[in-house]
Amino acid sequence: MDNLEMELRQQLIDAAQFCEARDLLVYTQGNFSARIPGTDRVLITPSDIPYPTMVPEDIVEVDMDGKKVSGKYAPSSETAIHITAMRRNPAVMACAHAESPHVNALYSLNLEIPNILGNFTYLFAGKGLALGPSIRSANQDFAEKTLDAMGDRMGVVWKNHGMFCVGPDIKMAMKRCMAAEQAGRVYYLALCLNRGTPDLIPQDVQKEMVETAIAHGWAEAAKS
Repeated sequence: MDNLEMELRQQLIDAAQFCEARDLLVYTQGNFSARIPGTDRVLITPSDIPYPTMVPEDIVEVDMDGKKVSGKYAPSSETAIHITAMRRNPAVMACAHAESPHVNALYSLNLEIPNILGNFTYLFAGKGLALGPSIRSANQDFAEKTLDAMGDRMGVVWKNHGMFCVGPDIKMAMKRCMAAEQAGRVYYLALCLNRGTPDLIPQDVQKEMVETAIAHGWAEAAKS
């Protein structure tokens, strides 16, 4: 195991622990992956192993067909969608699946998160989150149909489950999960105040923000 691979393994653990500390998931929920640059190998968090005690050696290595290459545990049950996202779009080098409460609450009521915050608008290039089909996850059919629904966006909601975000690295994929949950929380709180429809970022400002996001590479992995 070289230094790069060890660093990637630790980054996955750091992302998972960071999300858990901020209530985007609980215990063993969610899953995180990163492709090893220049290879057809992917590192992914193991199934049913708590993040607080996870160490780099616990991370599982799989190939681009999702078959286990090395590791003492089974790979995440959601391996199919991680691998399929990377196969479909070479710009996707990492994926993050979180089960954040405000995103789940809003979409359970069929309320889409609008561009209410800057970070959300920037990191999703103004396109927000797609909505995937309400079907059982953890299989290839779910992966294909969910990614079809995601299209050229960088995140998709699994209704009554959570969200899945992609990026050029695990830090960006995780940041997109964080930005979506933050925007969801603000929108949820604004609705709870029952003072009318929340003001959103004006369309002309959104356009400028998207242009900035593209110029700075924040919209990477937006297109296949």
